[in-house]
Amino acid sequence: MLEFSLFGISYTGADICGFFNPAEYEMCLRWMQLGAFYPYSRNHNGKGNPRQDPVSWDETFTEASRDVLNIRYTLLPYLYVLMFESHTKGSTVVRPLLHEFVKDKATWDIHTQFLWGPALLISPALGPGVTVVEGYLPNARWYDYHTAKDVNMRATKVSMITPLNHINLHVRGGYILPWQKPENNTFYSRKNPLGLIVALSDSGTAQGSFFWDDGEGIDTVGRNQYLHTTFSAEGKTLSSVVVHHGLVAADYVNLGLVKVWGAGTVKVTEATLTDYEGVLHSLYVQHNTDTEELIIDATSKDVPLHLPFSIIWRTG
Repeated sequence: MLEFSLFGISYTGADICGFFNPAEYEMCLRWMQLGAFYPYSRNHNGKGNPRQDPVSWDETFTEASRDVLNIRYTLLPYLYVLMFESHTKGSTVVRPLLHEFVKDKATWDIHTQFLWGPALLISPALGPGVTVVEGYLPNARWYDYHTAKDVNMRATKVSMITPLNHINLHVRGGYILPWQKPENNTFYSRKNPLGLIVALSDSGTAQGSFFWDDGEGIDTVGRNQYLHTTFSAEGKTLSSVVVHHGLVAADYVNLGLVKVWGAGTVKVTEATLTDYEGVLHSLYVQHNTDTEELIIDATSKDVPLHLPFSIIWRTG
């Protein structure tokens, strides 16, 4: 998968749990967790083999599979951005750590961890009976996806506790990941507001982008029927720039929850949004000073992402 990405073939993924022969319980569950982060993700096997889909096992297997697939579909807007960039720039979607950390020789032979784009690090359990994954965190600020906490480790090997219902995911500081609450299918999840994970770097900055089209059409980029918006955070301000807008009204999407990670231990008491018309809106904020996660809720303000906006948060 990593090699094919470097060859320019981005949409890859093995048949989860294997195509031939009966699957084993632990292997299949760990493969479901890994396979949730294949660009092409499907549990599939050959005719005449026993069922191996999640509900063919037991409730524990089903719940663990549902949890990790919900993460995949939550982050589908980020995966869509990576596919857009692969199509227009030739960049990779799934990439080895060495692709991002070229000067770090420790990353050169790592093939049991991988990245989605520059920002999401996946460290799966790959061996039988493994409950601790020996992984590597390159020299950057990293947040645990599951807790939003800064792990405060970098350029070092890490023993990651990995029970059977868990996969290790880390978000790299300095990046903004778009996300959306998943529904039973993408037709309905696309109707939900778009959220942002703003994972701040050491200097309190982050960058990201968002690609959106009708979700069905062919060659929407070639026909200019898409939205491309960039985001930047700096100095307690998040702002957007609309790079290209070719959407029809039926495909507009609004801003929802903004999760700022690494917001600090000083309580944020106020956040305001300035929309494209210069109108100021007061937003609901929730700041957990223990995890340093700040949640800013713009859902009720009907802020369209095809128009620029800025959000400022203040400590009190």
